[in-house]
Amino acid sequence: MKLWSILSVLFAFAAALLWGWSALINVPLLKSGFGTLVTVMKDGSTVVGEAPFYAALAKISRLNAGAAGCAFCSALAQAVTLISRK
Repeated sequence: MKLWSILSVLFAFAAALLWGWSALINVPLLKSGFGTLVTVMKDGSTVVGEAPFYAALAKISRLNAGAAGCAFCSALAQAVTLISRK
């Protein structure tokens, strides 16, 4: 029973870390100019195309999916803890 409580806390901590990490990822700006898309990076440089923008979104999505999975496992472990007490 105590093991499930510890697992719940660890999964909740992992979810918080992943969501915090996803919030810190810099998403570059997209600018349109005369039919071309330009991505403005954090340092002010520009890259032709939108690949860095979509790469940042993909990374954020993966981190959020991992965090949601950890939150699910935490809730499941807590439910097992509560059910086993009855």
